[in-house]
Amino acid sequence: MLAAVTVVAGGTAFEAQAAPAKSASFGPTVITDVPKAPDTTKGEKPMQKVVPIGTISTELQEGKTAYVYSTIDASDAADVNLIDNEVRCSGASTASVVMGENVFPGSTSPLRKITVVTRFLVTARRSGTLTCTQYLRTASTSPNVSRETVRSEVRFASEDVVGDVNGVALQRSLKEGTPPVTTSVATPVLSGKLPAGPKQLAVIADVEFHRCGNECTERVRFALTVTTSGGANCASAPVAQIERTLQRGINHVAVPLYTIVPLKPGCTDFQAKVTTTHLAGNPGTIGGPASGLCDTTGPNGCPAPQKNHESAMTHIFAVPS
Repeated sequence: MLAAVTVVAGGTAFEAQAAPAKSASFGPTVITDVPKAPDTTKGEKPMQKVVPIGTISTELQEGKTAYVYSTIDASDAADVNLIDNEVRCSGASTASVVMGENVFPGSTSPLRKITVVTRFLVTARRSGTLTCTQYLRTASTSPNVSRETVRSEVRFASEDVVGDVNGVALQRSLKEGTPPVTTSVATPVLSGKLPAGPKQLAVIADVEFHRCGNECTERVRFALTVTTSGGANCASAPVAQIERTLQRGINHVAVPLYTIVPLKPGCTDFQAKVTTTHLAGNPGTIGGPASGLCDTTGPNGCPAPQKNHESAMTHIFAVPS
């Protein structure tokens, strides 16, 4: 049976309550009262509903790096709704990352069921408890107060991720969005020198790609490539590639990419990059960090006195093993 969730200003009428754990799940649950698109002729502002849906925690020693992995599955939307999967961490360190895209209504659209993945590394700045909370951020693009069904998971995929030769976590986030991509652009990019010992390198990249506008379509290719060097016959990873078509009504899409490269003796240098190529239609942009996000349900831009924060979006990281 599905449980209905009603969100009021400043919080939720119901949310999952669980003891601190290293993994948490939520739903499937019907989310109601999804804010409608604003009527700008009446001076209305865009609103996002924010629902905490899972909290995990673990003890980390200073300098140790954890790998946080989360998903939100969305379906059965009454309208074209925005689904953002945000994870915010505090305590032994701080981090905030959000990825999102649209879920469509009906039974024929390929976007009637979507999964939004948010994953990243976080390094303890001091020894203590690291606590990470997953949030659903949602709004409708229609003039109707809407609903959707969501199910989620958040967990620590690892609590001891190997860093570079100096022990520093291998991760980069895009600091600002790009101009419209009319041909191709290589970003984000990650390079480094690995310690001896690991046999393979997993590289993970998540790209947030924004629409060209309300009344346009576009087709885009995203390709993650990884090369290694420093030794004899160093390997390259299989190219991870996805093509997406952004139809009218889509705000943005979250593109998850993943590949693994074997590490041969001496091949301790690597370079990884995502190349975004415009294929057809009007050009869109690669999203940088999202700023002015309300901590709780509230308007975009989150004016005072509501608390707000910034979350990274497009990013890339590597996990040696």
